[in-house]
Amino acid sequence: MIDVLLVMPPVSEAVQFPYLALPQLTAAWTARGHTVRALDLNLEYRDEVLVRRGPFRERPDDAPASTTGDIYRSVSERYRSDHGTLLLSTARDRSSGFAQETAIQASGRYVAQQAARDGWTISGTPRLGQLDKLVEAARDTWSARWCTSRLEAVLDEERPQVLAFSVPFFSQVVPTLVLTGLLKVRRPDLRIALGGPTVQMWAALLQRRTEAARSVDHWCLGHGEDFLTDIVPPGPGSAAESARERGRLPDRAADGLRDAFVLNDQQMPDFGQFDFADYSNQAHQFPYRLTVGCYWGRCTFCSYGNRYRDARAFQQIHPDIAAGHLIALSARLGITDVAVADENTGLRHLLRVMEAARRRGAELTFRARARLEPELADPAFCRRLREAGCVQLSTGFETARQEILDSLGKGQDAAHAERAVLNLTRAGIVTNLSFMDGYDHPHAADGYRDTVGVIQRHPAELGLDTMQLLVAEPGSYLWANRERPDDEPLVTNEGLAFAAGRVGGAVIDDTATAAARQRLLRMTVEAVPDAERAGRPDLPRRTGGPPSEDRPADRRPAPGPPPPARPRFAVALEQVGGRWFLADVAWPRMAVVPPSLAPDRDGRFTADDPAAHHWLHRMLDKRLLVPDPPAPDDPEGRSV
Repeated sequence: MIDVLLVMPPVSEAVQFPYLALPQLTAAWTARGHTVRALDLNLEYRDEVLVRRGPFRERPDDAPASTTGDIYRSVSERYRSDHGTLLLSTARDRSSGFAQETAIQASGRYVAQQAARDGWTISGTPRLGQLDKLVEAARDTWSARWCTSRLEAVLDEERPQVLAFSVPFFSQVVPTLVLTGLLKVRRPDLRIALGGPTVQMWAALLQRRTEAARSVDHWCLGHGEDFLTDIVPPGPGSAAESARERGRLPDRAADGLRDAFVLNDQQMPDFGQFDFADYSNQAHQFPYRLTVGCYWGRCTFCSYGNRYRDARAFQQIHPDIAAGHLIALSARLGITDVAVADENTGLRHLLRVMEAARRRGAELTFRARARLEPELADPAFCRRLREAGCVQLSTGFETARQEILDSLGKGQDAAHAERAVLNLTRAGIVTNLSFMDGYDHPHAADGYRDTVGVIQRHPAELGLDTMQLLVAEPGSYLWANRERPDDEPLVTNEGLAFAAGRVGGAVIDDTATAAARQRLLRMTVEAVPDAERAGRPDLPRRTGGPPSEDRPADRRPAPGPPPPARPRFAVALEQVGGRWFLADVAWPRMAVVPPSLAPDRDGRFTADDPAAHHWLHRMLDKRLLVPDPPAPDDPEGRSV
């Protein structure tokens, strides 16, 4: 019998390395005398979707695929059935370059499709009060049955006093409530606890608006390190109920952060229960936190920063403590690259930690999320960051329109932000930028055009992280300043992010929201930095400018005969209804093979006439096909 089974639930794209809450809580709870089993069910769910589901079933002859969408789904599902194991192994293969990136993309799509098929992710604009219907509809699905069965097997093995879920993303809310409800029916004495950033935001509303929330006994709205001791005293008698009332919440969400948590007193994360080889991490890195909360905390759309600012709960770990942890973890794990897991890392603090580690002889590299701080206007500061080990910085650029930034409390100068990104890039630090739209501002459309202009001016220097609609999350200043019911329709980033991305209340009306979504979707095609374009086979390669006047596009020499070609890795070649189709399972698109052209038994195409030449050249240009045999240094040369 153990004290707690700590679970990271589906569905999330966090499969690059262990989500830090689990190893961090494992270390803290173990140090307090508890016995802990950590389970990354999100990762296991991904593996099951890709590898261990039943065989693909042929479509009956009397029910042929009738639409392009039907054909794509049929071909894509067959590819998963035949090659899911290859996708999974390639997603973990850090030596495969573009193939790994493609496999990660395809794996995420298959997981999202399965979750959507089983009703585990929300779509459209449901009200919070409708979550009960979504939970009920998702209870009798493959996803629910497999995950419940997996959890019950571990519960039987470990017999924990508490089953605890860490819920960082809204995409995990419906799956978690499905699982807690099913397990509570089957095991009424099982004590269930929920925590994590999404729980901190949504717990009060879920309790008020959903019956499904009644399956949860304990809600953690603060730091989880001391929470387990509050509900399960360690050692002898640990099964005794504590004085904390089941289901009780603080009066305000921010109050949950006013606890006894001291960052400098915490243990370094315990990764002993996690195998990094199972994770699809291209950089082979481990996560670590330098801060809790955000030192700025004023961005009106950021529930995380706003709540920590209101609670005066921001903390930074001492550089010497962090350096000691990082050196010990690197030696223990055999990994020298650190993913700083803070939502917003102060760059001067980050530099102090890096340099403290360097003084002790550790050659570590760092990737962090931070603001575009004033220091970045100084190229020498950027070079100092790079020399100390910083190789990547993710940051919220949001928009190039200053009036919009000011209205959001961003505290960022648009012209400075552009210079900062260039300084970072020239220092050798890769920048991944987040862009936003959907502002309640008269210059929202102008902001879109200004932002596109920045990207198009610097395509070689910029990198893309996310594009997302502005939503009002509970606990944010945006949410607090609106006069709307708490059961209004939820707005999602469906189509822009994995499993709908950030979810919250509407900031603008439906028509303006739809227009903003379309602007962002256009941006994902029209204004894509070179670094992102290189990994997007669905986008044409940048040619370096328009055709010259003396050689316009329609007067270019016709290409010669194409080489033999075969489908690129993760492009399916299937025959449906007597026709051959190519379907890209990572970046959804499809092409029909001309009737006069057919692959040989090894899936290769050769062309003997001008029309076939033209088609093969188009498929090679679209990167659905690649030359066969591939060039020795071709990053796309992997087959199947």
